[in-house]
Amino acid sequence: MWPERAFPSPVMALLLRTCLLLPPADAYIHAVRDHNASMDFSDLPALFGALLPREGLVGYLVEAKPSNACQPIEGPPDSSNATRFIALIRRYECNFDIKVGEVLGGMLHAQQAGFDAAVVHNTGSNKLLNMAWNDERIREQIAIPSVFVGETASDYLRSKFSYEKGAHIILIPEYIFPLGYYLIPFTGVVGIIIAVMCTILIVRCVQHRKRLRRHRSRRTS
Repeated sequence: MWPERAFPSPVMALLLRTCLLLPPADAYIHAVRDHNASMDFSDLPALFGALLPREGLVGYLVEAKPSNACQPIEGPPDSSNATRFIALIRRYECNFDIKVGEVLGGMLHAQQAGFDAAVVHNTGSNKLLNMAWNDERIREQIAIPSVFVGETASDYLRSKFSYEKGAHIILIPEYIFPLGYYLIPFTGVVGIIIAVMCTILIVRCVQHRKRLRRHRSRRTS
């Protein structure tokens, strides 16, 4: 009879362990102060606006004034052209796309104020949300990237890693799976599985032929 399980359990365990060791595809904020203190905060990139660069976006965090950015906000501090500023914006009271994009009718926002990116934070919750849009015309005009964080993360960012504290943050994009890095070990695992399967099939085939020969010899005798 043929084996009921085509994959031996040790090989399956090895394959499962390899899959579990793969890095998650998470986006996050890396905040740094005085080259000594640093923290990482999980975030969710917006479903509109520009994508973050592969190497991440480095900038100084400045809280929006007013904090919900539903009305025109103050621009970032005067600095050199090479300096990037990121607006910290409170959720609620207006649509996400209004906060970071251009509102028809003359309302200003983070992009119009001169910010290079925006961090929108939740209020009363640490739940991360996918920021969507309500107006296609507004979405098409948004040119800066933005991410969403929880309230606790915003408290830390505001109190310890703002521009006034001499700190900077890096908006890290969603992890891009390094296929080449894992291709060789994965190919090795697949090769082992195929080799073991072929070995089992050959052994079973030989055993089956031996049983047929014994059965025929008994019949002729």
